[in-house]
Amino acid sequence: MEGYDLKADATLPSVVVPPTARRKTRVMSIFSMLAYLLAGLYIIYSVQYKRTTRPAVERELHRAEPDFDWLSLTPSEDINWTPCFSEYKCARIILPLDYLSPPGVGPNVTIALQLLPAADKENYRGTILINPGGPGGAGTDLIKRRGKDIARISGGSYDVLGFDPRGTGASTPSAQCFDSQSQLDIWGIQAGAQLLNLTDGSVGMARARERVVGQMCEKALGGNGREDLNGTVEEWGAGRFMSTASVATDMLKITEKLGEEKLKYWGFSYGSVLGQYFAAMYPDKVGRLIIDGVYDAYNYRATLWNTNLVDTDAVWASFHNFCYEAGPEQCPLYESSPADVQDRVTAIINGLTADPRAIPFAPGGPLVLTKKTLHNFAFRAAYSPVINYPPLADILLAVEQDNQTALAAAAPKLGGGVQCKCEQSLPWLMDTEAFYAIACGDGDPITYSDEDYAEWFSHLSETSEFAAPIWGFEYLRCSEWRIRPKWRYMGPLAAEKTANPVLIVSPTYDTVCPLTDARAVHARYAGSGLLVQNSYGHCSLAAPSLCTAKHIRAYYENGTIPEEGTVCEVDELPFIGQVGGEKIAAMSVEDRELLESLRAMAEEVPTFGHF
Repeated sequence: MEGYDLKADATLPSVVVPPTARRKTRVMSIFSMLAYLLAGLYIIYSVQYKRTTRPAVERELHRAEPDFDWLSLTPSEDINWTPCFSEYKCARIILPLDYLSPPGVGPNVTIALQLLPAADKENYRGTILINPGGPGGAGTDLIKRRGKDIARISGGSYDVLGFDPRGTGASTPSAQCFDSQSQLDIWGIQAGAQLLNLTDGSVGMARARERVVGQMCEKALGGNGREDLNGTVEEWGAGRFMSTASVATDMLKITEKLGEEKLKYWGFSYGSVLGQYFAAMYPDKVGRLIIDGVYDAYNYRATLWNTNLVDTDAVWASFHNFCYEAGPEQCPLYESSPADVQDRVTAIINGLTADPRAIPFAPGGPLVLTKKTLHNFAFRAAYSPVINYPPLADILLAVEQDNQTALAAAAPKLGGGVQCKCEQSLPWLMDTEAFYAIACGDGDPITYSDEDYAEWFSHLSETSEFAAPIWGFEYLRCSEWRIRPKWRYMGPLAAEKTANPVLIVSPTYDTVCPLTDARAVHARYAGSGLLVQNSYGHCSLAAPSLCTAKHIRAYYENGTIPEEGTVCEVDELPFIGQVGGEKIAAMSVEDRELLESLRAMAEEVPTFGHF
C-alpha cells in the first residue's frame, strides 16, 4: 500500500509479559475515552522543543504558566545566582561572541543558566550540565520541568544545570528571524498538505519555503560583513557565532566559572553531537560525560543526514507488534497478527489521501485532517513509544470511525487553533530558527541540484519508507542556508585519550540515532563505554529501565563503565505496561521512586532535527 506497506521484522525485547497485563479491562465509556485521549495528546506534544512540533494551542498553554523574568537578571562575567522558580537558581553570564578574536574585542553573548542544587550535600560531586537536544532545545526549560528527576537518576549528589545554547531560550542574541510568533505561526500553516515526493512538485514547494526562511535569517542574523572593534552583534552577525564549536567552548567556560576543573555532562540527541565535539576539542577536560541517543558527528558535520533512519522502520513496526502482543483489551487496533494490525493502520493513514477528515466544529476553528498531518503525528509518536503509542492508537481509531467528538478534541494538537496575537510573546518563549544557524552552519555547505537530491532522497527512502517523506526536509533546509560560521571545528571527532572515559548510551532501535552510529562513535573515543538498552524509541529516556538508570548513577558517582556487551532490559513496554510484576512488587522504596522519575523522563524525549 502506498507509503506504508512496510514489512520490517522488528524483534520484541526479550521480556516476559505478566498475565495480569493481558487481563486488564479497558473502560470504554465516552467520557473516559476522551479523558485518556486528551491526556495522551498532551503528553505527546508537551515534550517538543521546536516550532513545528508544538502546535499553537500548546504554546499558548506553555506561555500562560507563571514565568520568571529572565531580563530582570543583570548579566555578569561571573555567575551570580538569583533564586527563581521556587527551588532553583538562575543567572545570565557574559561570554565572548567570537572566541577567535583577542580577548575584549567585539561584542558578547549572554547565556541563561538554571540550576537545581544537589540534595546530598555531604557527598557533593559538582555540577552536571544538561543539553536536551535539537539543535535548538533550551536546557533551562527541561530543568524547570524535570530537574528533580534527573537529580534522582544521577544520585542526588550533583547540582543539575540547564543552559540555553547560543540562539535559544533565554540566551541572547536569539536566533529569531520572524517579526513575531503570530507571523511565524501563520507561516507554518501555509506549508500545504503534501508529504515530500520526487514526482508531485512537493520538493519545489519545500525549497521555496526554505529559501524564504534562509533569506529572512540572512537579513536578521547574517551581519554586514564588518567586524569593527566596537561593532554590535547585529553588525557582526549573530548567526555566524552559534556553531557547536562555540557552544562546546561555552560549556568549558561555564565549568571554569563554576570553579570546577572538568565537565560533567549529559547530552541527549543533538546533545550527543555536542558531547562528541567537546570530548574531541577538550579531551583533558572530560570529567563524567554521557551521550545518549547518538548521531555520528562526522555524518552530521558533512550535512549528510543519511544514517539516521537505519532503525526507524523497525521502531514503527514495533507499534504493530506491541499492539498484537498486548491484545484487544490494551490496544483498540488489535488484529489476529502483527501484519494484520499493520494493514489496518496502513489503510487508516492512506485513506486520508482520497478522503481527508473534515473536522468542522473543533474548539479552535474548523480543520481538515490530512495524510501528511497524521503521518507526521505517527512519526513523532515513534520517538517515545511507551508514552505515545497508546494515544496514537486511539487517534487512529477515531479517524477510522470518523468519531467527530474525539477528532474535535484532538484538533488543537493536530495543527488547529492558530490565532493571531497582537501582543508580543516573552522573547525566551518564542520559537527560533536556531536549528538552521547551528546544524546548517556546522555542516558542509550544500549546492542543490535536482539530480543530487533525487539520489539522496531515493537512498533515504530505501532506508526508511516510513520516515523519508519527513526526514527529507533536512537536506532542503540546509541547502538554502547561506550564513557561514566564522568558526567550524574541523579536527578529528575522536580522542586517543580523555581525562575520564566517556559513557555512550543507546537503545537497540533508536528512531533517528541508530545503534550503528553509537558503535562507530564508541570505536573512536578510546576507553569509552557503550551501554545498550533493549528498547525502541529515541534515547534511553524513551523506555523506563532501572538497569540503565543504575549504570548511569554508578558512572556519575564512581566513574564505573559497564562491561563491554552490557545490555539492559526495560521495565515498561508500549500498550503492555509494566513487565516483571513480581519484581516490581518486591522493589525497594528507592527503586520505586527511581522508576517514577524514569517514567517522568519518558515524557521528555527530545525530537531531533527541525521537527
